[in-house]
Formats: sequence, C-alpha cells, structure tokens
Amino acid sequence: MILDGTIDLNAPIEKAWEFLIDINKFSTCLPGIDSVTQIDATRFDGVISATVGPISGKFNFRSTIVESKPPEQMVVKTEGTDSVTKSMVNADMTVDLRRVSDTTSQMDYKADVKIKGRLGILGDMVLRATATLILQEFTKRLHQGLGAQG
Repeated sequence: MILDGTIDLNAPIEKAWEFLIDINKFSTCLPGIDSVTQIDATRFDGVISATVGPISGKFNFRSTIVESKPPEQMVVKTEGTDSVTKSMVNADMTVDLRRVSDTTSQMDYKADVKIKGRLGILGDMVLRATATLILQEFTKRLHQGLGAQG
C-alpha cells in the first residue's frame, strides 16, 4: 500500500527538520505510540498500539534512518511485529522538506507499507481507511508540536 501526500507547515524548514529528527518530539505526533527508545543517531525502537477493523494489536518496531540530507530529505525503514497476531509490517518512507518562505515549509511524504499476516488479510480498503485517520491525527499533532516550539 502506497501512502503519499503533502503537509503545509507553519515553520521554517530548519525548525521542521529539527522537530522531525528529535524522536522524543516526533513521537508525540504518532497516534497509538506507547514507548520509543533512541538506540543511536539513526535507529530507534518503539511500541505502538494499532486497531485495524476488528483486530487490535501492539507492534514492536525498529526504525532506521537509512539516508539523511539535512534539512531536505530523510529515508526511513521500519520493521515490526504485532505481539498478538504475529502480523509483520515493513515500511519504507521518504520525507522531503521544501522551503516555501522564511517562515513556512512543506513536507512531502511517501510510504510503501507492506503488512503480512492477519492484519494484512483485512485488505487494502480497511487498511487505507485506518491509515488515512492516523495521518489526519498525525498532521494535527505535528502542527501543534511545531507551534508549541515557538
């Protein structure tokens, strides 16, 4: 499943970049995040609760920044396993930041998400609807987080 889009940010590109690479700040934008631990400069582990249709689970995941061109582009690979259904998720995401003005920027994202197991059986339509809701909440929280930085 491919998820992509653009988010307008009321923050300069440098401020947006700093927020995105600070896992403690960024993780506050992720709906369902239970915990996150920085391993080193490019890797972090976490646990996220997710509900897709009638199935709920907790994914233990590891994300790795595989490519970084500050403050313009980041490529992240995430792998995780659900502790309940044993479903597996693999996601490759590219984030591109563009300067719009001295005080605003845009974030383009593209994620290729593959889910195998019981959660994957639910089908693309249910997964896409759930992802859309999560992205809407993420966008709201990202705007709040960047605004709170001042």
